[in-house]
Amino acid sequence: MAGGNFDINVGKIRPGVYVNVKSKKTQKPSNSSRGIAVVPLVGYNWGPSGEFIKLSCEAPDSAITKLGHSVYDDNDFMLLIREILKRATTCYVYPINSGVKAAATVSGLTITAAYAGTRGNDITVVSVANTAGGFDVSVYLGTEVVETVEGVKTIADLIAAASGSYVVFSGATTGTELTAFASTSLTGGTDGTSDNAAVTAFLDKLETIHFNTLCFPITETTLQNACVTKMKTLRTKAGRYVQAVIPDATVDSEGDINVTNSVVVDGKSLTHAQACAWVAGATAGASKTESLTYVEYDGATAVVDPKTNEEAELAIKNGEFFFSMSESDKVVVEYDINSLHTFTTTKTSDYRKNRVLRVYDSFCEDLQSTFPPNKFPNDTKGWAIMEGLGKALLQQYENDGAITDVDLDSDFFVDTDKSSGDETYFNVGLKAVDSAEKLYFSVSTR
Repeated sequence: MAGGNFDINVGKIRPGVYVNVKSKKTQKPSNSSRGIAVVPLVGYNWGPSGEFIKLSCEAPDSAITKLGHSVYDDNDFMLLIREILKRATTCYVYPINSGVKAAATVSGLTITAAYAGTRGNDITVVSVANTAGGFDVSVYLGTEVVETVEGVKTIADLIAAASGSYVVFSGATTGTELTAFASTSLTGGTDGTSDNAAVTAFLDKLETIHFNTLCFPITETTLQNACVTKMKTLRTKAGRYVQAVIPDATVDSEGDINVTNSVVVDGKSLTHAQACAWVAGATAGASKTESLTYVEYDGATAVVDPKTNEEAELAIKNGEFFFSMSESDKVVVEYDINSLHTFTTTKTSDYRKNRVLRVYDSFCEDLQSTFPPNKFPNDTKGWAIMEGLGKALLQQYENDGAITDVDLDSDFFVDTDKSSGDETYFNVGLKAVDSAEKLYFSVSTR
């Protein structure tokens, strides 16, 4: 934890508790929902390439057939999902895989993996005689049976009865009988290469789903720049108040969180890119009245690439999000900020604080849902209704502790001079509540 003395006229850069001790004996005491993250799995070895797979923290393995793995498997891609779901309620997974499907041929039967990728090479199929007639055909993924079709007599019967979740059966369908065969392994599955176009296509498809935070665990500069551009477009032109979490990026925007160190989880030192997953999940899951500053990283035991005091101060000035060790020897978020570090009259320094930004973003989303087009008449009656709804929304945010210093009459009203035809203009004032993250104590000894 940062600490030491402070100059009341200067302040400090790092969050912490600062105490001045001096002798002075004569002195006496005087409502939008969040939680949705998305992550691309670039070069994944299974699944429907180029499609979103929706997972929830309540049932993370609900799409195990499409992922080909349990999220609890020792697998770097599954690690990303696990870290996201530690704090997010929902995770959209987007496999990117341009590889080849594994396959095998046995006894006139062709067996093809349901999806491309090397995970298909872990599939084996066996056929054994059923004592009641026909054959039982079992599909194994690794050592686990994932599907069994019982008592089928012909290839046509097998094709009709199989689910196609892991393999697709094909062959003669004119009554060709099945036979027993030993364990047959699928081979030839490859993961292919994921070019920049596939990742760019993923970024474009983000407009088709609702989410709060994107985990972008990619270090290639061109793709990072494309991600930053997409976040800016979504926020400024599409009215989508989202953020991306990117490792070690050159970026200066409230729409992007720049992660520049990492942690140890379950004895594994995560890369900066992998640490983006927890940050994305935690950011998505944080409410508009919650800051992640000094929040403990779930399950982390140490910091990878820790920063000295000087490095930490410089990192904060540069808009970096990183982890530190607390006084109680816990891994915590140093400062819940985004990458914005160039401030203007329209984007002041408070825009770099993610809690404050969540207030603004949530309020904008609530405005969109409360005031859809073509719901209210654009006249004095409609203006009165809309002003009433807007003031109620402000009151709700104030009651939630998200904003302060609310003046309902002056903080939400229709500009009647400008509003006419199908255009309605509003003037809204907000003052977000931040967290107490830099505490200064003047201690007088007596």
